[in-house]
Amino acid sequence: MTLLQLLASLTPVISVMLFLVLLRMPASRAMPISMVMTGLAAVFIWQMDTTVLGASIVEGLLSALTPLSIIFGAVFLLNTLKYSGAMDTIRAGFTNISGDARVQVIIICWLFGSFIEGSAGFGTPAAIGAPLLVLLGVPPIASAVVALIADSTSVSFGAIGLPVLFGMEQGLMSGGVSMAAEQIAEHGGHFADYAQFIAMHMITIDLITGTLIPLVMVSVLTGFFGRNKSFKEGLAVWKFALFAGLAFTIPAWLINFFAGPEFPSVIGALVGMALVIPVARKGYLLPKTPWNDFAENDDLDINKVETKAHFSQVAAWTPYIIMAALLVLSRTVAPIKTWLTSFNISWTGLMGTELKAGFATLYAPGAFFILVCLLGFVLFKMKPSAIKQSVTVSCRSMLPTIISLGASVPMVKIFLNSGANDSGLQSMPVALADMLAGSMGAVWAWMSPIVGIFGAFLSGSATFSNMMFSGLQYSVADNIGMNHAMVLALQGIGANAGNMMCVMNVVAAATVVGMAGRESEIIRKTMPVALGYALIAGTIATLWGGF
Repeated sequence: MTLLQLLASLTPVISVMLFLVLLRMPASRAMPISMVMTGLAAVFIWQMDTTVLGASIVEGLLSALTPLSIIFGAVFLLNTLKYSGAMDTIRAGFTNISGDARVQVIIICWLFGSFIEGSAGFGTPAAIGAPLLVLLGVPPIASAVVALIADSTSVSFGAIGLPVLFGMEQGLMSGGVSMAAEQIAEHGGHFADYAQFIAMHMITIDLITGTLIPLVMVSVLTGFFGRNKSFKEGLAVWKFALFAGLAFTIPAWLINFFAGPEFPSVIGALVGMALVIPVARKGYLLPKTPWNDFAENDDLDINKVETKAHFSQVAAWTPYIIMAALLVLSRTVAPIKTWLTSFNISWTGLMGTELKAGFATLYAPGAFFILVCLLGFVLFKMKPSAIKQSVTVSCRSMLPTIISLGASVPMVKIFLNSGANDSGLQSMPVALADMLAGSMGAVWAWMSPIVGIFGAFLSGSATFSNMMFSGLQYSVADNIGMNHAMVLALQGIGANAGNMMCVMNVVAAATVVGMAGRESEIIRKTMPVALGYALIAGTIATLWGGF
């Protein structure tokens, strides 16, 4: 690979970093420019087939329908609760648990968010958790940042174990045969058994890295967004934060050990909430003085806003309860899952190529969001004027997101499908990863999660990152004599970390808190955390060596 080809393969990363992060353009401007630059580099330098490039753009536009439906649904639900008055009741309920914003962030984003991640994935946790924080008085940007940081450890077992059970299995397939066939045979003969073994490495490392996430969240909250810009104010709740971390990671470890990677996030989160909420309510492990001293949004400060309970707590939470139930049932009950997926729309043979795209019309969480909003109209007896306001405000807020995702998803598809070229090169991500493996095998324990981050950052999915790079990671492990399961675990952990800063998740989080256009600010806060997460995981793996 020549220097020019290297630069071409890095175009998506360089352009996103330049326009979105350094020049601080809104995503609605940065992503279309990045897509055009990636397309030009793919055609003129990588010599990508122009028909495949056009089909990749179409594939990306169609694939964007699923995340767009989720984002719209999340915004719609937020506005439904807001204009019905139900959100005032929810706010009052959280304030009764604790008036401390640090505690609310941990309960909503780390625990409740992990439950949603385990049930659905798709970036849904941040889309639900961040708006809740905003209406509790947390500044919008802060809400988006901490919600994204929280949606990390639980991603290993997100969407009922999809990143490991499907992503890694597909990533290890070569010519219809698994590269890990020998390892699979040693662990029961089925990939699910080997996936459980890989996941044990992941969750064991996360007994340290994952357990630290709540403490990192509150430190970021106070250090960057508090009036005093004091990390010490976040560290002051270290006992409670570590307790909340362990309240999730230990049950998740046990569930994976005994039952496999489908439900550690779901059950770990439920157990965690059952343990943490009573402790928070009693004020155990917490400083005597609650903290909510933000530099922004003084008018929304929790102590200054009068919260009126217009409904009972059960009634106000009913849309979320129904939402969670629908997510779990649709993913775990086979007849329901089969019926919902039968309504999927698929497009094959795009522009005469082998590319295809699909839209999960009823199976995607977006459909559930809209359903519970319609139920909310009835449950909360909303007036026609309030219904109209929630619909119009939701639709109006979507335009920047439509532009952003309408450019970023096609850009990713061009990047991934670039293997169809006249230069004799592999696709851009594989060529880049091969180059890294060839030059940095000696420090692969640290580079492996970086590759995972890279895949998730561009594709917007830990599952897709695992699909892209699990085969590469396994081959590198073969070449350098490293434990295969450990390398795959580091790939998965890196993909989880990349979830904090991937463009699609950041755009979604910014949109639902009304901060579209400030995505660069969010990435600059989450990127160091993601890299630190990967660095610590690589260090643990180096010291441990696997089992």
